[in-house]
Amino acid sequence: MNKLQFGTPTIAAAAGLVLLLLGGASVYTVDAREVAVVLSFGAPVRTVTEPGLYVKAPWPLHDVVRFDRRARVLVAPPSELLTQDKKNLVVEAFTLWRVEDPQRFLEAFRSPGVDVVRWEDLVAAAELRLGDLVTSRIAGALGKKEFTELLAVETNTVELLPAEVPQAITAHAAERFGIGVLDVRLRHLGLPLQNEQSIYERMRAERKRIANAYRSEGEEQATTIRARADREAAEILAEADRDAAEIAAEAEAAAARLYAETFRKDPEFYRYLRSLDALEDVLVPVDGSDGSAVLVLDSDSDIFQPLTRSPQ
Repeated sequence: MNKLQFGTPTIAAAAGLVLLLLGGASVYTVDAREVAVVLSFGAPVRTVTEPGLYVKAPWPLHDVVRFDRRARVLVAPPSELLTQDKKNLVVEAFTLWRVEDPQRFLEAFRSPGVDVVRWEDLVAAAELRLGDLVTSRIAGALGKKEFTELLAVETNTVELLPAEVPQAITAHAAERFGIGVLDVRLRHLGLPLQNEQSIYERMRAERKRIANAYRSEGEEQATTIRARADREAAEILAEADRDAAEIAAEAEAAAARLYAETFRKDPEFYRYLRSLDALEDVLVPVDGSDGSAVLVLDSDSDIFQPLTRSPQ
């Protein structure tokens, strides 16, 4: 009787512990950064996308696999491709992706015969398949372009990919893998190391040839402009000289008319003025520095008459 009374609390405690363990195994939570797939004997039965507290059957009837719903960046390893003119290029792309359909994602990347599903293993398998898809699609698109078109100086790497390439990658990844592709871009587009230097030298030579052509064309245009400017300047100077000669001739004619009119009105006064003009031209100060000679004349000479007598 004492043994029965002693074993009853123990059994009750054990039963309570079992119920507690079953209750804990029947409740699970989903974080706001996660989505979850409930498995029944390894087969997905439902997907939980909203965060909160949920109830399920205990293991092994039900199991829960959680997926990170945040976007991830996949940088594909560099790969070589051939352009349309059979030149080698090295391409490196990156992809922004996340899990859109958890059940399809699980079915696509779960290893057969594995009971325990790990998120890290699924991500590694998904990025391997997605990287191959992105690389093959980009290589197919860029392989239709010429080498010079891809490596032109003014080329924008975003525009190298036709719009249908990201669209095709997005559609294929969603349908086959349950992956949502948010963006696909080229991270690097360059030359293989073994022939990079020689190609750069050819590109420099080509750019130098184009620069020399522009420079010679500019010099030719500059010569033409200078010749036209010199011709216009000569024409302007010739026209100015002609105008100055005409003005001087008109002035001399006006002066001659004035002299003639003055002579006609008063011949004696006209001769007096002309004598003063002649005297001014002869009596130039001489300092000996310019090699001038001294002219000695008699004071009774006609040229000094304007100074010794007044006009009548």
